[in-house]
Amino acid sequence: MPLKQMKMGPIEKVILFGGGPLIVSFAEAARARGMDAAVFAVKRHLDEIVDEENRLSLALALEKAEIPFFLAGDINTAPELLQLMNEKTLGIGMGEAYTFNRETVARFGGKLVDFMVIDLPHYRGGAHFTWQILREDRVGAWHIQLINEEMIPGVYDSGAVIKSWEYKLPSGACIPADYFKAAHEEGIALFQTFLDEIQNGKSFALRALNEADSSHFPRLSTFHQGYIDWSWTGDEVARFVSAFDDPYPGAATFIDDQKVILKKCCVVPDAFQSHPYLSGLIYRIDGRKVYVATKSGAILVETVLDETGQDQVHALKLGQRFYTPRELLEAAMRYCAVYDTEGLVHHD
Repeated sequence: MPLKQMKMGPIEKVILFGGGPLIVSFAEAARARGMDAAVFAVKRHLDEIVDEENRLSLALALEKAEIPFFLAGDINTAPELLQLMNEKTLGIGMGEAYTFNRETVARFGGKLVDFMVIDLPHYRGGAHFTWQILREDRVGAWHIQLINEEMIPGVYDSGAVIKSWEYKLPSGACIPADYFKAAHEEGIALFQTFLDEIQNGKSFALRALNEADSSHFPRLSTFHQGYIDWSWTGDEVARFVSAFDDPYPGAATFIDDQKVILKKCCVVPDAFQSHPYLSGLIYRIDGRKVYVATKSGAILVETVLDETGQDQVHALKLGQRFYTPRELLEAAMRYCAVYDTEGLVHHD
């Protein structure tokens, strides 16, 4: 049966919903084409740091770029949205916290889409790159999906896909920051191509999602769930530490009753005869390189911080042991991270 086709152009204005550094880049790219651009976001997205080098929040980054933005807890009742929209407006969601009702969706006349940085219908939920690293998945993807009133951010989406964009991650990509960088570059390229196609009158084929092939991995809270289990193999520990590395706070454990954060971790490539009893033991320190035994081989850790972010590598001693209390590991497994427009809602 032939796929349904749709056209979206021409476009004169782009309204973006959500957060993250890429939303600023999208707005600037649209404006460079002579289009008007504006952003709607909730407080937690506007407060989020999107420029680490200059320590700029999304709100400050948008102000610096002179891009209009609006704080809206409920997009369906935001008066500014109605004032900005016309028949040549394209709406783009990017990690937005909004559920658009039927009336809002209808106002866009089919020109309301989500830029999804996941391989739909896989990886629905949240913390996509953390889950990918844990699963050793090195294929990146963007999907442009029509937004409908059934969408629940971080939970469910059912709109038809109109464009897919797949790429392989660079060989050196190992932490979420690397995945974000690659996704940012690919996302800009996709956005530019998408706008070209719209303006050139391309017809997009609508592809329904195959729910029999779907998967869901929930949102996470590093503070509550990022605890290292030293009963894991060396590869499993290293992947876990990498999965919670920058831009996230890092994986947590303890040493001499002090909570510490580990980053920059990899498996030691040479053979190391181990045993489960050695797990967590610091057996070698070479400058800033801390060698730690696991039940299968060893890992190398280069960053150890206390809870205030202060370096602790200098304070480590041979023979000390990293450990995580069993009650914290069990609590981490029970914890369910729920976010609303203000941020994390405590739930377990």
